[in-house]
Order: sequence, then C-alpha cells, then structure tokens
Amino acid sequence: MLLFDFQRLGIVLYGVVIIGFAIAFSVAGLISRFTDLGGKYLYAIAGSVAIALAVFLMVELLFKTELLGGNRTILGKGLHWLAGFIGGYFYYWLISKEKNYTFIIRYLGILYSYVLLGAVLDWIFTPSNAASGFGFVLQELSNEGQNALIRDFTSFFFATCVFSLLGAITLNSAWFFSVAIIYFGAAIFNLIAIYVYGTGYNDIYISEILLAAWPAALGITLLLKNNE
Repeated sequence: MLLFDFQRLGIVLYGVVIIGFAIAFSVAGLISRFTDLGGKYLYAIAGSVAIALAVFLMVELLFKTELLGGNRTILGKGLHWLAGFIGGYFYYWLISKEKNYTFIIRYLGILYSYVLLGAVLDWIFTPSNAASGFGFVLQELSNEGQNALIRDFTSFFFATCVFSLLGAITLNSAWFFSVAIIYFGAAIFNLIAIYVYGTGYNDIYISEILLAAWPAALGITLLLKNNE
C-alpha cells in the first residue's frame, strides 16, 4: 500500500520529499562535524528523518489530512521511518563502493525498477484499470481469459522489474540486456501484429521502445567501461 500511494501522488510528493531530504541531510552534515557517528549511520538516520519530515509536511503544506493510509497509525508511521532508515543505509552502501559512473548506473537501474513497479501494482490491485490501458475490458473476457491476462502481464512487469534491480545491485550487464531483449521483442512483435495481421496501432509501441532503450543503454555503458 505504501508503494502504491507513492506511485500515485507523483510530482507534488517528490517536491515535499526533496524538502525533507534537504533539511535532514543538512542536519546530518552538522552532526558529523561534532560527533564520531559513522557515515553509514548518518545516512540511515537522515533517511529516516527525511521521510518523517516529508509525511509531516505533506499534511501541513498540501492536504491538511493524512492522505497516506499507512501513516494514520503509530505502526504505519514507524514503518515509514524504518523504510527511510533502510533506504539511507542502502544509499550509503551504493555510494561507498565506487563513487564514479557505477553510482549513476545503479541509480538509473533502481529508478527504472521503480517505474515498472507502478505497472506491477496496477495489475495486482487494479487489474481492470491496467487492462483498459492495453485496450481490454477485463469484465468482457471469460474467467480463463481474465486469469491469463492478469497472471501474464503481472509476471511480465514483475520479472523485468526484478531483472533491472539485480542489474543495479550486481552491475552485471546481462540483467539489463535481458530486460532490453524482452521489451525490444514486444516492440518487434507489435509491429508484426500491425503490418502482418492488420491489428490496430497503439501508443504502447512507443513505451516499449523507451522501456527497451533505457536498460540497453545501461548495459552498453557497463560493457564499454569494463572493456576500458
């Protein structure tokens, strides 16, 4: 539910999160000057405080109500803070390994996974809306057809989401190329369906090209850098 909320609130939420992070990491910088607290703990604490500030400012500056359902209880608030703590620690782990192009690769790989996660959540929680985006009316299909559509599309987006995440963690270009092959394949067979079988054209073709080019660029970059 947390991830679903963050997917739907969009740019406004990101603006509030940026404010929270600016405050939290500035304070963390001051703390580092006067204490011996290690970097990894500072990043973790700053991440936790940033999320706490973000959800607080979301209420005070934007909506005047707890829009995030998961933040309406003490347990929910605690899980938000814990997510920020883990995220801050993970961020430190990423940048402490190699502070060069690999950080950009990892960042873009994780961002790509996050984008695909939106599609996964759509197919899990609101399959009717997800199906309509592909031109299907889910209720008009047979039970078997609905089952096939939901399971196949969910698996499709979930697998590519995980592949990209594994690529970001391991820096193995094969994971990124695996994602690119899947979406380039979807784009190619989309064209075949249009020109060979006379199916209708849709804008999904453009999305398939973009979803293929992104991980392909990351994989090629890794290959070139490794060759150097």
